[in-house]
Amino acid sequence: MPHDIHSTEFTRGTELVRMRAEIERLKGENERLSQLAYRDALTGLRNRRYFGERLSEELCRLKRSGEGAMSVIAIDVNGFKTLNDTQGHAAGDAALIAVGRLLEALIRTEDVACRLGGDEFIVLLTETNREEAQVVVDRIRAHMPALAGVGLSRRPPLAIGVGAWEPNDDEIRLLSRADEEMYADKREAAELVEPAPQLARAA
Repeated sequence: MPHDIHSTEFTRGTELVRMRAEIERLKGENERLSQLAYRDALTGLRNRRYFGERLSEELCRLKRSGEGAMSVIAIDVNGFKTLNDTQGHAAGDAALIAVGRLLEALIRTEDVACRLGGDEFIVLLTETNREEAQVVVDRIRAHMPALAGVGLSRRPPLAIGVGAWEPNDDEIRLLSRADEEMYADKREAAELVEPAPQLARAA
C-alpha cells in the first residue's frame, strides 16, 4: 500500500501545533504560579518575599553607584487586634484590604506597597530621599479618614515610620530606623484618649 506522505505531514503539523499550544499553556501556568509566590493572597499586594528581594536589589544598586536615594515607609494598623476581637476576622480582612488599596492609590507606579504579614505593611520608594518620602507620608495621613468605614476610625488608624537610605546601610539598619519611628508613632496614638460621649440632660 503506497505511503501517504501528505497524511504524514499533516499529522506532524498537527502534533507541532498541539505541542506549541501546550508549551504556551505551561509558560502561562508558570507565570501565574510565579506571580502567586510574590503576591499576598488577601490584599493582592506584593508580599514579604518580594519585598526582601526587591530591597536587596535596590541596596546593591545604591552601593555600586555610591549615590542615589531610596526610602521605606513602615506601616502598622492601630487597633487591629481589637477590631478582629470585637467585629470578627471578616471585618479585620476588610480593613487590611482597604489599607492595601489606599496605599496603592497613593504611590507612584515605580514604587511598591507590600503586606509583610498580619497588620504590617511597607512601601518601598525608589529614588526618594527623606524629605520626598515625608511628602508621601503626609499624603497617606491626609487620606486616613477614608478608612473610617472599615472600623479604623477611633484614633489615627495607621502608625507610620520612615527609613531613608544612608551610605553603608544594610537591610537591618534601614528597616530598624523605619520601625523605630513607626513604633514611636504607635505609642503616641495609644496615648490619645477619646472624649467620653456626652449624656443627654434630663428634662
